[in-house]
Amino acid sequence: MKKLFTLMLCFILVSTNISFANANNITVSTNISSANTNNITNAIKDIEMVNNSTKIMIKEIVGDKPLETEELRKDIAFAESILSEQSNKLSALYSRESDFELRRTYSTLLYTIALYELSLSSMLVYVNDTNKLDYFIDAITSYSAGENSLEIIKSKNN
Repeated sequence: MKKLFTLMLCFILVSTNISFANANNITVSTNISSANTNNITNAIKDIEMVNNSTKIMIKEIVGDKPLETEELRKDIAFAESILSEQSNKLSALYSRESDFELRRTYSTLLYTIALYELSLSSMLVYVNDTNKLDYFIDAITSYSAGENSLEIIKSKNN
């Protein structure tokens, strides 16, 4: 019964478009050089890759098969390393940038990365102790907010 409740709750949270961070106000600068465009495009691609792998991990956790905790830990560590690398790059670009609109774009990407990092760290706590269901719910909520933020960034960046 507990697993069914968790499955329904996860499905509802993932399939809704509710963003608790009011991601609808996110804007992306249109005054961007080609080098900056490449940096932003690469960051978006990496975040999309983490988004897809996180979605797969969530499905594995919610699925009926027993958890392969060691495999999930490796997947989480890999996703965290990608996000950390992009976060470091974007932070450096942010600190050197003088254009306020471009700084806002970098901030938006960093915010999205932070949501995915929060989701992954909450998921790791749950994987280490499946009795801590609140952390899994937090992971799903953060993932959903990150996914919404990513979709807005992608729509504004095209």
